[in-house]
Amino acid sequence: MIRPSILATLALVAGLLTAFAVPAHATESAAGRKDPARAITSQLICPCSCGEILSGCTCETGKSMQGFVTDELKKGRTKDEVTASLVSKYGEVILGAPKAQGFNLLVWVLPFVATAIGFVIAALVLKRWVGRPQPAGAGGLALPGQAPRTTAEQDLADLRARAEAELRGLGE
Repeated sequence: MIRPSILATLALVAGLLTAFAVPAHATESAAGRKDPARAITSQLICPCSCGEILSGCTCETGKSMQGFVTDELKKGRTKDEVTASLVSKYGEVILGAPKAQGFNLLVWVLPFVATAIGFVIAALVLKRWVGRPQPAGAGGLALPGQAPRTTAEQDLADLRARAEAELRGLGE
């Protein structure tokens, strides 16, 4: 059975993800309505060595791609058609974010899974540390009058008793 604290944590994480995803989508759609070419170029990366977002790229390749996007939109092509033609020419490497399908889905899912696993491991380690019994005396040794707790402590107590008996034997 799932504990209520785990459900509350999952609900909080889902809420935070939704809170961050909605404003990004709203901004993107507002920018797309004002300038459809910028909406396309802001989601692509320049394929040359500069590696900048296409909408802010100033290299020759970036400028020619920006012109291509503008020309294709003037011809009446849709955003998906323009993006598909650029991807077919330059490859998926120009996409700012991989499509959430197939093998690329791992890029979207694994960071969250790894974070969740990390939190679970950290919680288990902390729970184990907090639940660990404390030693009875200083230095982990048993207090006087108490039996030692471990075999090592028992061996140490035996050796001390033997050393004291030998010292008493030398003094006689």
